[in-house]
Amino acid sequence: MSIFGRRNNVITYTVNKAINRDMYITVQNGEVVVNAPWYFSSNKIQTLVEEKKNWILSKLKENEQNLTNIQSVKIFGRYYDIKVSYKNIKTPELSLEENSEIKIILPMKYRKIGNEQILKISIQKMYEQIAINELESIMEKVRIMLGIAPEEYRIENTEKTLGKCIDKIITINPNLMQFRKETIEYVILHEFCHLKYKSHCKKFYEIIEKNIIDYKKYEKELEGYQY
Repeated sequence: MSIFGRRNNVITYTVNKAINRDMYITVQNGEVVVNAPWYFSSNKIQTLVEEKKNWILSKLKENEQNLTNIQSVKIFGRYYDIKVSYKNIKTPELSLEENSEIKIILPMKYRKIGNEQILKISIQKMYEQIAINELESIMEKVRIMLGIAPEEYRIENTEKTLGKCIDKIITINPNLMQFRKETIEYVILHEFCHLKYKSHCKKFYEIIEKNIIDYKKYEKELEGYQY
């Protein structure tokens, strides 16, 4: 566990060392995790974290705001404003409107007790349904592209990763549906490549570059996320 300060800001972060090719930082639920190759020294990690401190602080602030005030959500790279209303219904209802709005109708009982938690649950279920609708065709496209397939794939809300491949089973976090479809496809192809290579070795990236020449722009978009 290490710390660094910026004015009145003190940030704590945890270091996980493994057989990685590059260092990357994740910020989720107020927790900063630095994933670094096993041979990186503490000083080198500290220097790299210092270089990213403004980004880390902005992500921490963004996380804090998301915990207290949900005003919009992102679907396929596009932001949608949330409009909440109340009716005499038993369960929440959600619909995606053409004017870039997500309309959420909540039971009247939530008007007095607060709605933030139920909003989060409703939005999460929305991402899950979008993933169910979209992933099958993307999985098939990547299967044909690479000529390999997982034993199965799952849609599961994993807190710290957008996607993972373990024991030839690919798990996709429904929150991946926040990103552009091209980015979603890149993450899925990335996990397919783990069916052949567990680590991010040279041959792993050769497969990716062969199929997505400009893959680095997606890596940049996904900076700070683990997959």
